[in-house]
Amino acid sequence: MRVAVYCSSSVIADECFRHDAEALGRLMGTGGHDLIYGGGNIGSMGALASAASSCGGRVVSVIPHFFNDQGLTYEDSDEIHLTDNMQQRRRMMWERADAAIALPGGFGTLEEISEMLVLNQLELEKKPMVLANVDGFWDPLLQQFDRMVSMKMAIDDHRRLVQVAEDGPSALALLQQNLKEGR
Repeated sequence: MRVAVYCSSSVIADECFRHDAEALGRLMGTGGHDLIYGGGNIGSMGALASAASSCGGRVVSVIPHFFNDQGLTYEDSDEIHLTDNMQQRRRMMWERADAAIALPGGFGTLEEISEMLVLNQLELEKKPMVLANVDGFWDPLLQQFDRMVSMKMAIDDHRRLVQVAEDGPSALALLQQNLKEGR
């Protein structure tokens, strides 16, 4: 399975997030899954890619030129795709992926989640997405999604487009289960 993973590049975030990214990367590598991610070499991004690569996984980095020019690209990637901007990066990532996992992250991760959600909502794509809710990180966002439904800004069918797992490894297991069940 080709999995887009959205996550943080923060080097000051709590270590539990990097540890979860490493655990997901190891499982992706040993499970023979392709990692398609934002190409960074720091924070959860770097931990994820390094772990996947060290366990035999294929790592596809998609990173804008301006980050690459700052030396932020994971150089041991199997493929490195440089984009002109963030919009091209997001598009290339979801075009190459069969599914997506969102680990805890910042505004960029939130933007990536939103875009995947809208693409699925509009049925322009049909790719499962799972939020890895490490340490309850996504709880406020999930509450907002529920509020959108209760306030008639979204419908239950669209709310169900976002699945939730307790961590990265559980998110991958949920995607594998979806694949077996044909979802």
